[in-house]
Amino acid sequence: MREGLTHLLYPRKCPGCGIVLPAGVLVCDECKPDFQPIKEPTCFMCGRQITSETEELCYTCSTSERSNAFGIAIFPYDDTLRKAMSDLKFHGQTDNADFFAAMAVTHAGARIRNFAPCALIPVPVHKTRFRNRGYNQTELICNKIGDLLGIPVITDLLLRTRKTDFQKNLGRMNRGRNLEGAFACNFKVYPRPVIEADFSRVLVVDDIYTTGSTMEHCASKLVESGVREVGLLSIAIGGGT
Repeated sequence: MREGLTHLLYPRKCPGCGIVLPAGVLVCDECKPDFQPIKEPTCFMCGRQITSETEELCYTCSTSERSNAFGIAIFPYDDTLRKAMSDLKFHGQTDNADFFAAMAVTHAGARIRNFAPCALIPVPVHKTRFRNRGYNQTELICNKIGDLLGIPVITDLLLRTRKTDFQKNLGRMNRGRNLEGAFACNFKVYPRPVIEADFSRVLVVDDIYTTGSTMEHCASKLVESGVREVGLLSIAIGGGT
């Protein structure tokens, strides 16, 4: 009853074309083929599609320091994903988060369950950006994934301590510098012994993975603070080699 009333008042729109959808539908039939998940083979550390059946890592991961145990990506960051993500992040189309979460569970749920993370950790945004936008789009996606898989979502373990420039406006080298000192673990709430005992394995979730700078800064900070294994889940990932 409540869901039906919500749909009447706030009808869900297709993440592709924006048409109003029937209750319970996450994407229209016409746009569904445009959301094609990444196909194997993929890089073990980031989830980016690679061409070699014999290599485990893409060029970027093979030549970069990585603190995570593995990485999963759901979609290539193509024009369809760029628009759907932009609508979610900047135009209040928060229903898109439900679609992205459902696709993540459909295509990566088994692997996430096998990893058995103690918690899902959304990449945090700075409080200024959160206040201006009204939400953290990654947290919305993460909350839905947690609901679907029965995994707790912890939003106050990893903090954004410094406002940074948008990563998309920077080159690869500057992206790393832009994030220096931008993340910290919340030792006031979670002292190191608590992190070591309660968060031995976590899955960090982000909306878009490009060079991997954001995810690496998050993963390294968590490992440095007592987490034993960090997995990565990106909804969309940019091209690379």
